[in-house]
Amino acid sequence: MKRFGLLLLITLLLVSVIGCGRQDKGDNKPASYYHLRGEVVALDPASSLITIAHEKIPNFMEAMTMPFSIKDSALFHGVDVGDSVRGVVAVRRPEIWLDTLTVFWKMPATEPSR
Repeated sequence: MKRFGLLLLITLLLVSVIGCGRQDKGDNKPASYYHLRGEVVALDPASSLITIAHEKIPNFMEAMTMPFSIKDSALFHGVDVGDSVRGVVAVRRPEIWLDTLTVFWKMPATEPSR
């Protein structure tokens, strides 16, 4: 009986040690994608951020103004503050980033005052 108890104790310790050393970083989890519509409020290419005042993103978040990370700097091309945009938000916790972005209404250029 003592052998069985000792074997059980060793087995439980091994399982505990192996289980504690395992860290699930979520790298294997696929990203979720959500459609976004909003207006560009700020551009910060140096920090790879675009701030957008967006409508409610169904099944994800309420309407708000927030900065989104950009992984592809090409998304900054042709985008200006005031533009209306559509895009796709990618989510793989803890990361959230803009995967695509398209301008569908361009803020008219203002003429310089004389």
